[in-house]
Amino acid sequence: MKNAISLNELDFSSPIETIINQNTIPPKFKGCSFDNYIPNKDYPSQKQAKERLIELVQQIETFKRKTPKNKLLRKLIKTSKPPHIYLDGVFGVGKTHLLASIGNAYRGKKLFISFSELMYLIAYYTLLDVVDMLSQYDIVLLDEFEVDDPGDAMMGINFIREINKTDTVVIATSNTLPSQLGARKLDMLTFKARMGSLINSFETIIIDGEDYRFKQPSLNFSISNSNLKEIFGKYQPKEKLKLYVNFEELIEKLKEIHPTRYRNIAYSLDALFIENLRPFNDMELMDALRFTYLIDMLYYGDVNIFASSNIDNIWNLFHQDLKEGKFKTKIGRCLSRLEEKCVLVKPD
Repeated sequence: MKNAISLNELDFSSPIETIINQNTIPPKFKGCSFDNYIPNKDYPSQKQAKERLIELVQQIETFKRKTPKNKLLRKLIKTSKPPHIYLDGVFGVGKTHLLASIGNAYRGKKLFISFSELMYLIAYYTLLDVVDMLSQYDIVLLDEFEVDDPGDAMMGINFIREINKTDTVVIATSNTLPSQLGARKLDMLTFKARMGSLINSFETIIIDGEDYRFKQPSLNFSISNSNLKEIFGKYQPKEKLKLYVNFEELIEKLKEIHPTRYRNIAYSLDALFIENLRPFNDMELMDALRFTYLIDMLYYGDVNIFASSNIDNIWNLFHQDLKEGKFKTKIGRCLSRLEEKCVLVKPD
């Protein structure tokens, strides 16, 4: 039985609307629940966030049960819509785990979508078209709301403004960089200022803590003194396929296909093997951004990543100017996720 696939064999023909049609809770988070989110006792905000979100699910269920579908009855029987939630914290404190826990606990219609996917949808259709599509869900679980790009941030806020006119509740996560902890209050004030009067429909929850992600996924064989091709040969996929690709070939393929189809790579694989992974220099911003989005998709797909590289540490994958530039949040999130999912192997 075939357990490997080549990059050229992958099907990238899926239409953009599959972002919505197939976007249930991602594979990595299908087993997430409030029960298996274990708050760190050193950071009380984690327990407080968990308890508040459990309560929120109950509030939404009550709201949907008590709100009449008939427009005339709705005018007579007024019910209070639960607030949207803005969930902020540093990388790796379990925000997406909690987001998925909401989706797994809620029995009604819900949609899990990343902020980047939302932006791609709005660019392809129109804002109002996307609002109409997503307002058919009781809950929109919006992962990685980004405030560092003013254009995308305003588009996201306009989306919230329009969907706020519907019965849909949005729960959004956002990242504060560890280096920006002191500026968090300023970031929140900026977010609130941009939201204007709409901020009254939001409840902000800040989760403190440390990045729980750890290096090296568990393996059933030793990789010591093994090269990447040997590891690839020994690796036995559990359910899906494995893919071996040269880094430059991968980057070229990412240029050819629309980012909305990167999930076709991620959701087809159990493991990705990247030969000759090298750092992105300060002139390769677009390539770096494509790669970060691919890593987001691979992370959602729970794909193990193995890479041969001369870099000693995954945090050296991006030039310092990229890590400190306009898209530092995207790049920081990418590095944090790679820290958990990527095994580095020295080339021969």
